[in-house]
Amino acid sequence: MIKNFKFQISNFKFQILIFLLVTCSLSLVTAADAKVYIDITSPAIRKIPISIKTNASFEAKVIESIIMNDLGFSGLFFFVAPEVSGAEIIVQSEVSVSADETIVLWSIIDLVENREVLKKRNSAPKKSIRAIAHNISNEVYKYVTEKEGIFRTKISYLVYSSQGNKDLYLMDWDGYSSTKVIPIGLTPSHAWAYNSDFLMYSSERNRGWKIYLLDLNDFREKLLFSSDGLNLVGNSSPQDEIAFSSSRDGNSEIYTISKNGSNLRKLTTSFGIDVSPVFSPDGSSIAFVSDRGGSPQIYIMDSNGRGIRRITFEGSYNTSPAWSPDGKWLAYAGMKDGKNQVFVIKSDETMLRQLTFNGNNESPSFSPDGLFIAFDSDRDGKRGIYIMRLKGDEQRRITPKEIKAMSPRWSPYFKN
Repeated sequence: MIKNFKFQISNFKFQILIFLLVTCSLSLVTAADAKVYIDITSPAIRKIPISIKTNASFEAKVIESIIMNDLGFSGLFFFVAPEVSGAEIIVQSEVSVSADETIVLWSIIDLVENREVLKKRNSAPKKSIRAIAHNISNEVYKYVTEKEGIFRTKISYLVYSSQGNKDLYLMDWDGYSSTKVIPIGLTPSHAWAYNSDFLMYSSERNRGWKIYLLDLNDFREKLLFSSDGLNLVGNSSPQDEIAFSSSRDGNSEIYTISKNGSNLRKLTTSFGIDVSPVFSPDGSSIAFVSDRGGSPQIYIMDSNGRGIRRITFEGSYNTSPAWSPDGKWLAYAGMKDGKNQVFVIKSDETMLRQLTFNGNNESPSFSPDGLFIAFDSDRDGKRGIYIMRLKGDEQRRITPKEIKAMSPRWSPYFKN
């Protein structure tokens, strides 16, 4: 089992490093030179007509299809055939494949300004062609918005194994390149570190629920917290404090602990059950679930445990809070008409919106740009991972229908 675990970590390490080590050269434009076409915060976004030109090789067509999927899902572009006029941007590429690597020489041509604004050479191992395509998508997105794209991000999630475990997996944002990360024990809760340096997860081993960290710099697992009772990890703050719930004293309460295992603090003491704590993006607040009022509801408190206030008042069963990256919104799963649905609400308790309507939908998680939400749903008969835009449109399943998957967590941006 340990040997298999090390193999899975090694494979996971390779997947992460490919995203960080795609080589680039020949850049002709800086961020300061980029012309902004799209205000992604505008309620009436003008879509940009774009064409993709490439050579006829199989690898080139694969890259083209990935770029079209990436940029198309963003909702900011529409595609024009290369032989038809009307495009404002052209992405042009030449793809060559050697015995060891795929090499892509590509450029962005701005037809409005009538100039080539970016030219790069990307290379990576042959089996990592998707990383190159996602990198190109990110560059195009950044050119027209001056914002980072989410196309190189990852989603961690749980898969029910044939042995009845919930194993921790990792995949690209679009559902491809799935890799098992942690095959040992059940992992009902997991999260990315605020700065993407490590993954944290709860796992049952030797008849005890413990919280572990997986360092993404050296890919070593570290035991963070262990005690009697059920210990379920929440997330981390920018200050590397980790929130979790524990029933070590009999009742489930909210705690925080430093990344190095020191400074354990108990934040709540109530007759109810307090679970699912998540730091706000700036670390000043913690959202959590409590039934102290008679039914599970979302509450917010200061990071020191003071100033507790209830934020959800509609529905009798609201769980799984998740902050938007700007701290203005909370997504959560709420019971309505006997089924769980995904809702968003402003952190000031206003502008409640329901985003899903079919089947049971749970475990929402924001993308690092705040424009998309991952969640799980059983609408197709077997639970799987879905993504949607912030307003609830373009909902699509990204895990295969033959597996039962749940609890997605969208990664932060990876460091370059």
